[in-house]
Amino acid sequence: MKRVIVSLVISLVLAATFTLSACSEAIVEQNAANVYTGGRTAEMTKTQEEYVEYCENLENLPISFVYGDSYFKGFDKNYFVETSRTVKAERNGVVTTAKLKLRGDVLTVTVETAFYKDYNAYDYTVYFANESGENSKILKHVNAADMDIEGSNPVLKGINGDNPGNYAPYEKDLKNAAVNFYSYRGRATHHLFPYFNVETDEGGAMLAIGWGGTWQADFSYDQTKNATHFTGTGTVGLSTYLKPGETVRTPLIGIVRYYERDEDSATNAWRRWVVDCNLPRNTADGDECIQPFSQVNFMLDTGRPNSDGSISEGYDSWQRSLDAFLDNGLYADVRWFDAGWYMAPNGGSPTSDWWGTVGTWIIDPKKWPNDTFRESVEYFHDKGMDTMVWFEPERVTDLASMTRYGYKREWVLSDHGNNNYYVNNLGNEEAFSWTLSRILDFFERHDIDMYREDFNMDPYLFWNIGDGYEGKNRTGITENLYMQGHYRLWDGIIEYCKAHGKRPYVDSCASGGGRNDLETLRRSMNCLRSDTDRTTIPRRLAFTSSVSKWLPFTGASTNETDGAQIATGNTDIYTLRATFLASQYYNAQWYMAPSTVNWAALRQGIAEWREFNKYILKDFYNLTPYRGVDNDKEWTSFMYVDTDTNSAALQAFRQKNCQEDTVKVLLKGLDPDTVYTVRDIDGVNSIQRVRGRALMTNGLSLYAANARTAIVIYIEPVK
Repeated sequence: MKRVIVSLVISLVLAATFTLSACSEAIVEQNAANVYTGGRTAEMTKTQEEYVEYCENLENLPISFVYGDSYFKGFDKNYFVETSRTVKAERNGVVTTAKLKLRGDVLTVTVETAFYKDYNAYDYTVYFANESGENSKILKHVNAADMDIEGSNPVLKGINGDNPGNYAPYEKDLKNAAVNFYSYRGRATHHLFPYFNVETDEGGAMLAIGWGGTWQADFSYDQTKNATHFTGTGTVGLSTYLKPGETVRTPLIGIVRYYERDEDSATNAWRRWVVDCNLPRNTADGDECIQPFSQVNFMLDTGRPNSDGSISEGYDSWQRSLDAFLDNGLYADVRWFDAGWYMAPNGGSPTSDWWGTVGTWIIDPKKWPNDTFRESVEYFHDKGMDTMVWFEPERVTDLASMTRYGYKREWVLSDHGNNNYYVNNLGNEEAFSWTLSRILDFFERHDIDMYREDFNMDPYLFWNIGDGYEGKNRTGITENLYMQGHYRLWDGIIEYCKAHGKRPYVDSCASGGGRNDLETLRRSMNCLRSDTDRTTIPRRLAFTSSVSKWLPFTGASTNETDGAQIATGNTDIYTLRATFLASQYYNAQWYMAPSTVNWAALRQGIAEWREFNKYILKDFYNLTPYRGVDNDKEWTSFMYVDTDTNSAALQAFRQKNCQEDTVKVLLKGLDPDTVYTVRDIDGVNSIQRVRGRALMTNGLSLYAANARTAIVIYIEPVK
């Protein structure tokens, strides 16, 4: 076997000076054009040098793979010739796209890299394509990331995935043992979470593997090199030749550098990059990222049997529910129209179970005769509210009935053991086109404003079945083409929404928080970060403490149900304040049981959230240690800091079984020399004048006379 080995050590402290070529000259030109402003110059120089090292010389790109009989680390110039390169400014960064050709072979490679000078960040994705008329050799052992991160005493920090991991944080000393993650089920953020913090005495790296399917990550420390080796990839086990015209891709690899051992500093460097450079934009032609918004759901308010979805809503119930909601002084930005609105594949009408009825995407004419659903959407528009509709396009039921609506049997992936259990193969071009057309036709006919997608099964078994249909030497091809198709599906929906003045982003749900990888979140947010976050407040506070470090834009229900996921629930000020997230939704029996609705609390809570939410995408700090999802016996506190306005918002919760009526917290992120006012919105813990240094070194004592009390405090400069 030929071995082409190009060594790469990505160092946190590089002293060498590099000659700037096309890529780095573009960076300099963009600096002159004020694309980049501000920042800490010395730190930016380290990251820029690191980026330029591999941007100029793609032989140093931190990727490794085997193609045919040859092993490659980066793209050696003796074997790969660069045929084109473009550089452009985009979304607070500079994006470089280079195309290469393997000498004497059919394989072409496209490398997309981006550098974000003000954020100490860069990312890259690699595409392998066969543009010839014959099959390629076998591509395998692809490590999308294969790099060393220098620094002593390395510790790996991160959180688990959603369910059953409960987003619990972990901390692993890499000097003691290597750490390995293998996410094989096919929904990227269930169980495990592809975001990592490699922290050393000299600083570290925040890392992400952006891929919605299977992924793997491995970390090991080499004391002789004083470096942590990181390898990571998506489409685990990929080993396939490429047919003519086929392209496979790596995950998006995202990296944010920091240069001091400070987890808070690293966390907020990461959050700023996610907010400013990754979150989808709020409007089609604006630069502002997606902004906080609220939703209202009417699924419980029909008087008919219901389950987890909108299955009992109909033409005769929606207006009375909305009018009751509005007439009592409430407001939401978006109407959340969930599962069960469609006709069942067998022609029936879902009544109490939406699980086995997805696929046709034709609105149920019994519930919504003629144009009554569009009429409801237009009525909401008149009230200043958009409509978001739930789809689950990847899961197919009752295939025989679905074929009546133009769907083809050969488009599905089947387990052969259950004729009512299929996956819609979005890697099939015809299936992709049918699905996108079906969704956009529905949007057009009913004037829908926002797309919500769910996915309630693990697809990996079905991807394996698809590989079997492909024959020998095609392992992983189904997943890779499928996930590319899925991203294209969202891109098509978003482009439609941009062109028609709709919300240009997706609500990503996969049984809750199952698909929130970085590539996905460039197109989406999540209204419900976990299906279990419709239950208890200790769980909600634990999730906020851990998830907020990585995902700034998340959401939850404003109910507390003590274990039952679907119930009218308890909504009071404590619950509402515990749900001060970028997205929150309201759910009650507005018309059917108005006496059960705490109208005054909702009016107060909605008004408070609208004042508070300007802080939610800013810097985040935990002020108390992490409390588990079942811990209701202690105080929990965290704060958000807006460095632009030099102000902050703090929340503290004396949980329902907490015996202590006082807690002292050391504030973070403030300017030590600024004199602030501390304004408790309930007037209990207010201070007229106090210097930031005192709040951060001496702390702030908070008092709550009663358990189950939520404190909201604003810290603002004295004017």
